Amino acid sequence: MYQTPDWSAGDRYLRENVPELAPLVERYSPCPLTPKHEEQYFTILLTGIIAQQLPPDVSQQLVQKLEGLTGKPITPQAVLAVPTEKLLAIGLVEQKIDYLRGFAEAIDSGKIDMKKFADMTDSQISKQLLQVRGLGQWTIEMFLLLALCRTDVIPSADFIFKKELQKMLGLKEIPKRGVINKLTEAWRPWRSLAVWYMWQKAGEQ
Repeated sequence: MYQTPDWSAGDRYLRENVPELAPLVERYSPCPLTPKHEEQYFTILLTGIIAQQLPPDVSQQLVQKLEGLTGKPITPQAVLAVPTEKLLAIGLVEQKIDYLRGFAEAIDSGKIDMKKFADMTDSQISKQLLQVRGLGQWTIEMFLLLALCRTDVIPSADFIFKKELQKMLGLKEIPKRGVINKLTEAWRPWRSLAVWYMWQKAGEQ
């Protein structure tokens, strides 16, 4: 399992180098994020596949029903063992079932080895996971930031963050990926922490 980052060092860095974020650090510090255990990775990413284009409450119900078929924690082998008709019966559509099975097979076969994530860079993990049908950029960025607690993730696919950045910097329009990277350059290597503080502010509005 990953060590929890020294978020207090990140707080000091942001206070000293990013004046516009200092008020948020003062208000919402300390950041409570801690890395998830390795055995949770599969369920977290599986939930991301299930959740695409669904309301949160619906996707959570589907995950709970799937756990009823596979047991907890959900394993790739358990997913592959459940007959298609049972997966359809709990409300999963055929396309999602194909995605879940494809992901489970990639893990089961060793094509993706989540035990190696600790030794991989953010971009290496992203590149590997983007090969999985049904896993999009947003899900992978959330996984890196919230589950692995990588310290320098900028979730350029996250609308809430982009909207908050637009407001904070007084931009005329919501910035695109390349612009976001330039605008947040001074936040490195603590961009994840800055994003978390901006999410807290957005959640109060």
